[in-house]
Amino acid sequence: MASRQQDSDKRAVLVVDDEAGMCEVLSYILGREGFNVETAAHAEEALEAFDRRCFDVTITDLRMPGAGGIELLRRIKDRDPNALVIVITAFSTWDSAVEAMRLGAFDYIKKPFDNEDIRAVVSRAMEVARELSLRGAGDVPAYVRNLIGATQVMQEVHNLIRRVASTDSTILIHGESGTGKELVARAIYNCSSRSEEAFIAVNCGAFTESLLESELFGHMKGAFTGAVSHKKGLLEVAHRGTFFLDEVGEMSRQTQVKFLRVLEEREFMAVGSTETQRVDVRFITATNRDLEKAVADGSFREDLFYRLNVIPIRLPPLRERKEDIPLLAGHFMARYSHQMGKKISGISREAVRFLTDYDWPGNVRELENTIHRAVALSRDSEITPADLVIKMRTGTPASQLMSRELPGDGIDLEESLAQVERTYICQALERTGWNITHAAELLGTSFRSLRYRISKLDIKQEAEA
Repeated sequence: MASRQQDSDKRAVLVVDDEAGMCEVLSYILGREGFNVETAAHAEEALEAFDRRCFDVTITDLRMPGAGGIELLRRIKDRDPNALVIVITAFSTWDSAVEAMRLGAFDYIKKPFDNEDIRAVVSRAMEVARELSLRGAGDVPAYVRNLIGATQVMQEVHNLIRRVASTDSTILIHGESGTGKELVARAIYNCSSRSEEAFIAVNCGAFTESLLESELFGHMKGAFTGAVSHKKGLLEVAHRGTFFLDEVGEMSRQTQVKFLRVLEEREFMAVGSTETQRVDVRFITATNRDLEKAVADGSFREDLFYRLNVIPIRLPPLRERKEDIPLLAGHFMARYSHQMGKKISGISREAVRFLTDYDWPGNVRELENTIHRAVALSRDSEITPADLVIKMRTGTPASQLMSRELPGDGIDLEESLAQVERTYICQALERTGWNITHAAELLGTSFRSLRYRISKLDIKQEAEA
């Protein structure tokens, strides 16, 4: 392969699309942002350009004649594992977008898109390209690898992580349970100058007041009943590293006073000790409580709140970024199907609609558990609503699948009806403890008809246990 020329401006973008109009639009949008744009009409032309010249970012459509975007991504990654590739997809081809992310795509843009979507994703990719260049083409930063989501609100989280990671400012992450607060904390740590030092995580809600103080500050031998030896505190262990304090709102008022001193003076005393220890630690805290309300009702110190809330990061609940659900679901599907050695390659359209309609009170953690279970129970090559209903029976009723508007790209009517039928039957059988006679009564059908449908749809009792 011929050596690739390096552009001096390091802001080169390759756009690959068989539609000339799309290439022109992207060239215009990105050109106005100061990027140097080159276009290609198909994969072979793109690879020729890629071999000839260094591009910071490649943008490719997934659907193209000949070798499509997935194959192009594979071949680009074979040439340069650190290449940053953004794929353009439609909702109907979201499974291809998931496959692209599995193969190492940087992000995806969903059609139809706003110009601002393009600018934001490419600008973020350019920042990563710059970081890779400074690091000597090392790994893609952790906040890109681990924080999945292309919605505007998640892009803002990505950008904020990148901006604050290099500082030592104290950070308070707000978010409901299951939104990924520790994941953000670890991303900040991994991108920081302290990434070679310790990362210590403590959940305040997991300890009583006395035990939490012992864990944080350590204790001397004889400090209390059961203290048979000196114990080093986790603050001391975290020296020069990063300390993540989760559910900080659960900390008692007494412990709040002691922790405030650590934040202000970077010093503390072990329980039972009279000697002060100094510590160099970067603090990241998190909570699912409204700490401003806690300050108002007197359960949380106002001075501590302001010390913690230097840089706030809000993680949105999953119901506020539903466009990310298909990508997250695909990510978890790929992870668990690989772990279990199962050949599950996709999620049906109806299952995707089912997932995106549910409000996910448990957020990303609940979605992950749901997909984990669906992969374990599925007997097909794709996940269907029947695989999801076990975990989600208290959420959106499966009957809503029958009240949908017809998607613009149409549906497979037979498949959709079969999935809804299977969903109802599984629910009825589980509710009646697999009493087919009673289940038939619930469904308004005969015993013989229901038994036929169970056989036809290959519904097994052990799969619903």
